[in-house]
Parts: sequence; C-alpha cells; structure tokens
Amino acid sequence: MKRLFYFIVVGVTILFGVTFAYLNREDIDLTYYFGLHWRGSLSIALLATLTVGVVAGYLASLRMVLRMQRQLVQARKEVRQIEQEVMNLRALPIKDVI
Repeated sequence: MKRLFYFIVVGVTILFGVTFAYLNREDIDLTYYFGLHWRGSLSIALLATLTVGVVAGYLASLRMVLRMQRQLVQARKEVRQIEQEVMNLRALPIKDVI
C-alpha cells in the first residue's frame, strides 16, 4: 500500500513537471554576479535551482548524519560489552551465605 502511494505521488509530480515545462516553453534571461549571463528555458532554470537546493540540503545534513552514525556504533559497542558482562555474571556460581 505504501509503495502504491509513493508511485502515485511520483507519477503526479512527474505529470505536473512535464505539463509545467510544456506550458512554459519560453526562454528567460538570467543575469548572475560578475557579469555572468544565461539564456534558457524556465523549466530548466527551476530544475537546476531545485537540484542545487537538494544538494545543499544533503550536504547540510551530512555532518549530523555522520555524527549520529558514530554515536550508534558507540552505543552498539557498549551494548555488546554490557551483554558480555551479564553473561559472565550469569556463569558465576551462586554461594549460599548461612
């Protein structure tokens, strides 16, 4: 069910993207800093902007993801150590104190 939902969302998004590109075929002029200039389709400019935004977001979150992965590895290591201690304690014979 979840896959079907994702498939429908992706399909609708692609459909909107294609119809947007078809309806906005005219060229636009973009002027950047330092005298850089680009002339091209509006849909290509928006797609490039979206791509740059996705890459920037990925790079911004990469540091946090790597830190969390390091913490996860450390936590798993501690869990293995604690489990080993518990197994060692269970193996010890119980002495009666009377």
